[in-house]
Amino acid sequence: MPRPLFCWLLLVCAASAGGCGTEPPAVADPPAPPAPAPGAFDPTACGTITGLVTWTGPEPTVPPVQAFTPRPDGPGLASRTVPLANAPRIDHFTRAVAGAVVYLREVDVARARPWDLPNVEVEFRDSQIVVKQGDRTGRTGFVKRGDAITARSAEPTFHVLRARGAAFFALPFPDPDRPLTRTLDKCGRVELTSAAGCYWQAADLFACDHPYYAVSDAEGRFHFASVPEGRYDLVAWHPNWVVTRTERNPETGQPSRLIYAPPLETSRPASVSRGGKTLANLTLPK
Repeated sequence: MPRPLFCWLLLVCAASAGGCGTEPPAVADPPAPPAPAPGAFDPTACGTITGLVTWTGPEPTVPPVQAFTPRPDGPGLASRTVPLANAPRIDHFTRAVAGAVVYLREVDVARARPWDLPNVEVEFRDSQIVVKQGDRTGRTGFVKRGDAITARSAEPTFHVLRARGAAFFALPFPDPDRPLTRTLDKCGRVELTSAAGCYWQAADLFACDHPYYAVSDAEGRFHFASVPEGRYDLVAWHPNWVVTRTERNPETGQPSRLIYAPPLETSRPASVSRGGKTLANLTLPK
């Protein structure tokens, strides 16, 4: 089939269902409540929270998967082995967990520091969905509610970015280097996957009203600065890699989408005093 016609058919599929027949029709959400108005942030009445995210119990084994994608230079499919995007990264010696999402609950947004996290870019690259935020590149990004993300493809193959959760959309990329934008106007997790058959791809965005979100580094460390004094719920979160259901392409029989078990989450209280330095470690799984 000629490439223009093939792309047109896929665009129609993505626009009409967002998942080529595997998704229920979108239901209009009620209007999102307005974002909280800026308050009286007092930098002199703040402290910091630092800590580590570590793993307890046996380390899970998550084998790579076999990927089949259209050849960019001709007909047929190319086969290769790729890692599953949700697989945890655990240091064998220190048990540190890299890439865990750490955030604060019970935050008074009116007293929070102004949003200072960089803009988020999402890109199809190296056979994965890559999230870039400032100088950090990974599978997770944090977006201020009401702000837009920029998405693009760096690959010559056809891609569709599917969003579910706090946002519901599908962005088609028939050609590389043609960015699209989308505003996230509702707080919560936005799960990103491929709606073009790249079933192993996955990433997450968190739309939120305050900037107290972080990703643990290679040593499991996280840090929150300028946290108003008070008591909070400190949360560590990680996507699950256990597949509970596999949806398949009815024509090829190949996997088209993976459904995962609920994410891992653990929490603990953390108190912040004026000028204080709070140390609070977290352990996964719960």
